[in-house]
Amino acid sequence: MAIEVFPTANDIGGSGTGRTASEQNMIQALTPGSPQNTILSGMTPGEGTGLAMAVDAGTALIEGYLVRLTAVESFTVTDDATKYVWLQLTGPDAYAVTAAAFVETADLTAPTSSALITEVVSSSGDIDSVDDSSRREGFGQACGSFTGDGGATQEIDLGATPRYVVARNTETAGDFHMSWSNIHPGDSVLETNPTQLATDLDTVDPNISWADAESDGGLRIIKDGFKAIGNMNVTSKVYLYIAWF
Repeated sequence: MAIEVFPTANDIGGSGTGRTASEQNMIQALTPGSPQNTILSGMTPGEGTGLAMAVDAGTALIEGYLVRLTAVESFTVTDDATKYVWLQLTGPDAYAVTAAAFVETADLTAPTSSALITEVVSSSGDIDSVDDSSRREGFGQACGSFTGDGGATQEIDLGATPRYVVARNTETAGDFHMSWSNIHPGDSVLETNPTQLATDLDTVDPNISWADAESDGGLRIIKDGFKAIGNMNVTSKVYLYIAWF
């Protein structure tokens, strides 16, 4: 196995939990600042031979532990089933992690100390499809802007799949538009089952309603970014956004 986990149960300068550069001390310091279990880079799933699913090299953050796949790893999935494959820390307790391993579940309920890799569908001894659109990717926040192109929708590529997005038009007078997206993960289908809100806010008839989400537009999370729809994509209008990962 070419999976590396840091820190492990092995202290840097010898055993002990006092004022030493121990891995226990490091993980206790790092965990409060890294609460999300997420794929940081790579780990793209693919179909191997038969029921072997291949996962590219990459990096994940799981409960403050940095998990690296230094080369392509293979995992044999269950036949004739739809499963979710996770990368899970292994070890006797929170500060004695020894490694990580791939595990399967029947739904999106996360096992303890794990990050989702992909959904995989198999039948008759072969993998039919892999779909990593439901997993959490990236870490922290990203801010930016986009200009509406006037189409029904515009896809904004962030390079990773966010869990929440808020955007608004930059105008401060007259009509302007704002929206916030569904929260992901949570829905197995990203853009067709969102909880979203979009509205026109003006000085005459300010309104915020769920019905406006479909009639006026909105934001919908998609793989590697989000869609700006309707009044969130007006020609030549500039929108500011913040995305959380």
